Amino acid sequence: MIVLKKGMAMLTIENAGNLIEIKIKNTLQTDDFMALGEKADKLIDEYGSIRVLMNAEDFNGWENTDAAEKHFSFVKAHHVKVERLAIIAGHMWQHWIAAMARVFMHPEIKVFDKNQLEAARNWLKQ
Repeated sequence: MIVLKKGMAMLTIENAGNLIEIKIKNTLQTDDFMALGEKADKLIDEYGSIRVLMNAEDFNGWENTDAAEKHFSFVKAHHVKVERLAIIAGHMWQHWIAAMARVFMHPEIKVFDKNQLEAARNWLKQ
């Protein structure tokens, strides 16, 4: 498990096989994607592709535009190696972003409400 804490933000990264679980609390910061990128790249090298569970129920956006840009760059560089992406949403705007992402991204994307964590994990394992 990798836990990154900076001020009020926290990003937790865990994996089991090619399934990577990311939990985001508060706002994402610019360097949050360095550790995530290293972990994702290692798993992609090992398995060829990954499945991602992003628990965003406590995610409140990005620290600044640079952090958002790093996030989108990370997604652009990795989405073709993601088979499925399950998002645990805590805000309605996350449903909207996921709906837009479905148009542009490779993985199958499904959004779950915050009380559906086990359903999201089961869907990723199918």
